[in-house]
Amino acid sequence: MKGQFNSPVTLPSNPNDPVDVSGPLLDVDPGAERAWLVCVLVQGDMDEKNENPVWVEGTGSWKKGDTNWTGTVAREGRVIGGGGASRALGPGSARGIAVAVVVTEEEAVPGKLVPPSIDTLTWCVNIELEDGAGGACQAGA
Repeated sequence: MKGQFNSPVTLPSNPNDPVDVSGPLLDVDPGAERAWLVCVLVQGDMDEKNENPVWVEGTGSWKKGDTNWTGTVAREGRVIGGGGASRALGPGSARGIAVAVVVTEEEAVPGKLVPPSIDTLTWCVNIELEDGAGGACQAGA
């Protein structure tokens, strides 16, 4: 199984709206019907703007026949080391981290209990975040 994030990711103009994320999930076991994903985006570095990183999390899913998984993460998240502070993701670089869990039915053996197998895959990749407000129509324009 191989996973990835599609990039760039478009940020919604409203920081309260979720961020849509997706990406390929390839080479999944043919016996798998679906996968559940946990997604995290991390943005920032103490070297950039002298701000602590912010991370947001969410969930996604994939079903048999799909090449892409889809999901959402929050736009605003926790500042790492920020004493409970929060901040919204902004345009720029980020890391996309995800784990996919797939339960696969195993071939039946007469007279024997054959439990399903559980397969997991984790990936962490560079992605770009783009501001989605640029294409929005403004009142009075």
